[in-house]
Amino acid sequence: MEVNEGKPPQPWTYKTVGDTLEKDDGVQQSGAPRSRLMVLASDKGWPYSWEEDEFIPDCYVNCEVDRAWQIVKGDLTKWFSPDAGDYFTPKKRVLIATPGIGKSMNAGSYLLYQLLHCDAEKLQVVVYSFGGNTTYVFDKTIKTVTKIRG
Repeated sequence: MEVNEGKPPQPWTYKTVGDTLEKDDGVQQSGAPRSRLMVLASDKGWPYSWEEDEFIPDCYVNCEVDRAWQIVKGDLTKWFSPDAGDYFTPKKRVLIATPGIGKSMNAGSYLLYQLLHCDAEKLQVVVYSFGGNTTYVFDKTIKTVTKIRG
């Protein structure tokens, strides 16, 4: 693995299948190491690790994590387009995978990272919830984070 700063080139492509995207690569051999697009590092860790009272400074972004973002980004693009009008409502999305594979830590952290980097004029607030007792409200216009328990 090589460490570089900045945004990496996209090492894979996607194809549209029904209402979703699939990695366009044929069949991957079982047990083969997954390619990583990037590793996001944070001195403070990621919200998932805050909830678990762990310090996990690195978020690994592989094709499955990026695919989840591409789907959400597609919804946002439609929602923010001038043609959306009053009729467009983003679809509810559920991320399903094997326990322990990185849904909360990697996918959740990467989605949060990308949403916080969206244009603040179009997306002013991001709400990040663990489905339990803790929710974080990121107000991008005044640059604050509010932690809500209960």
